[in-house]
Amino acid sequence: SGSMSGQPLDTVKASLRQVASQMTGRDQLSIVLYGDRSHVHLAPTSLRERERVLRAIDAIQSAGSTAMEEGLRVGFDTAFRSKPGFSGTTRVMLFTDERPNVGATDKDSFMGMAREASRRGVGMTTVGVGVQFGAELATAIGSVRGGNLVFFGDVPEMTQRFTRDFDTFVTELAYDMHLT
Repeated sequence: SGSMSGQPLDTVKASLRQVASQMTGRDQLSIVLYGDRSHVHLAPTSLRERERVLRAIDAIQSAGSTAMEEGLRVGFDTAFRSKPGFSGTTRVMLFTDERPNVGATDKDSFMGMAREASRRGVGMTTVGVGVQFGAELATAIGSVRGGNLVFFGDVPEMTQRFTRDFDTFVTELAYDMHLT
């Protein structure tokens, strides 16, 4: 996101490094950046090429605006294209300080994309970062079937939560459950 710099961006980069460290050589990772423009920063890459992935993470910089709608669109399109050739679970992780300011900024636009992705077998984890994080949009997106939401205020908290709960952040646990 273009609005992320300093501590929030440092938390995102540390989070991505943590994710990459917990993934295996059977996994793949892609990175889409959204600022003034949205683009694939790292095409789907096997974690057998971990050093390449880590270099791409280190090269992330904040750039201008926050075109979150376009970023999600590029992210989901990347996931849809890579899904047929990948035997694992395909999931989009949105790292955000929840301050989109270019394109659609309302929760209904984002929820529509998340619902369509869920229907097509791509889940979504929304990761809120930064002390100014507002959770309204992220909570709505996280409520879509196959979605979830987590917030990290800083790097130590992120490290602890990813170490302990990574599997639940990237795994769909239950659908359509009725409890009586």
